[in-house]
Amino acid sequence: MYYFIVNPHSRSGKGAQIWRRLKTELEKSTVEYRVYLTESPGHARQLAATLTASSAEESPGRIIIAVGGDGTLNEVVDGLNTATPVTLGYIPTGSGNDFARSMKLPKKPLKALRRILHPRYFRFLDYGILSCDLSNINHRRFVVSSGIGFDASVCRRINSSPLKVLLCRLHLSKLSYILLGLQSLFFMKPVSGYLILDGIKKIPLKRAAFVSTHIQRYEGGGFQFAPKADPCDGQFDICVFSHTGRLGMIPALLLSFAGLHTRCKVVRTYRCREFVLHTDTPCPVHADGEYLGGHSDVTLSCRTRQLRVIV
Repeated sequence: MYYFIVNPHSRSGKGAQIWRRLKTELEKSTVEYRVYLTESPGHARQLAATLTASSAEESPGRIIIAVGGDGTLNEVVDGLNTATPVTLGYIPTGSGNDFARSMKLPKKPLKALRRILHPRYFRFLDYGILSCDLSNINHRRFVVSSGIGFDASVCRRINSSPLKVLLCRLHLSKLSYILLGLQSLFFMKPVSGYLILDGIKKIPLKRAAFVSTHIQRYEGGGFQFAPKADPCDGQFDICVFSHTGRLGMIPALLLSFAGLHTRCKVVRTYRCREFVLHTDTPCPVHADGEYLGGHSDVTLSCRTRQLRVIV
């Protein structure tokens, strides 16, 4: 049985149009499926939790397909009951699609659907858990990246900006990341604090712009902050950007599109299974591009090869 969790509002409303094309293709096939359309933020998480709440004996062979952007995929993964056997599929219909880019999944929804219906390969992927004070939610899973500081500030602006809607309609979604990123750069303030890697190594942070934690290579619609990230190795790839002035960061950010930013003096990289981050003042935090508010203390841990995904 295939269970589709569809975000009709992805890509500024084009998700509904894309789903209609996918539905036509499904009706031509002989597969048995059910579809659930999300109605509000958090709904995909609730649907995934409900669909995987029963035991494997009651609902064997469950295949859950997220249809939307990285945020929709994040909610689905966050809601899954990983104690039960489940296979995950993904059809990218968002504006960033960093998970699909990193995993080299088909960009075209119909081609992605055909691969899911006739799978040849599966991979067991890592996911991360972010822990902090999220009001009533203490933990949040992520499958692409999590960030603290500048990149999370960009996510906050993008998720609430009418400019993104306009540019998506003009097929210029990447431009929204650049323009709103420059806006965030202007208002950015550096922070100090420390990292503790794997409970052993303490690294001071002085005038840091942001700390980006990766399972996949890309975030933010194509920034390759972690060019050597392996989604199956049980390790985070961490990228720390230091603040050397607003203009001083621009070359490193531009080089990150090609994964060459690590040559810059303002960039440091680390690898670990888990770490603790403390900042002197609260910083914006995101998980897979979903803004989670401002926090001073964050803990991140990696769960090794826990997600069975159609690739």
